[in-house]
Amino acid sequence: MPKELMLYRARPEFGPFAGWELSHFESLGSVEAVALAIRSLFETPLRWSRYEDSGWIFAEGRDSEHTVDLMFRAAAHGGVDYLVCRKAVGATIVKLVELLELNFAYDPATAKYHDPYRCDASGAPLAAKGLYALTAERRL
Repeated sequence: MPKELMLYRARPEFGPFAGWELSHFESLGSVEAVALAIRSLFETPLRWSRYEDSGWIFAEGRDSEHTVDLMFRAAAHGGVDYLVCRKAVGATIVKLVELLELNFAYDPATAKYHDPYRCDASGAPLAAKGLYALTAERRL
């Protein structure tokens, strides 16, 4: 399972994240709006913490029998550009992708995209080939 996946929304024509010279993230909304959306997503309340020095917000807990460990922060423009899933199975990532209308799941450690709709036996999203946008057709 990837140690961390960046979940974000961007236009595919900007190419792979590793090749960006400028940020092409589409804002997911304010920190408050993203936190509120995430709070509404899970049956069991998550534990929330915030590190004032760095601005990172952490949400940890369970999604049925699976661990959830997320983090995000406001970018310079004030909105959230991406979420980082430090622990989550494909089904949990799918919930986040669909709720926030995200179209990429990227592992910065390996520079590979992952498909949370297709997972191995442990629930880990499978690596995809090349730039892999989570389009409506691929979500079936």
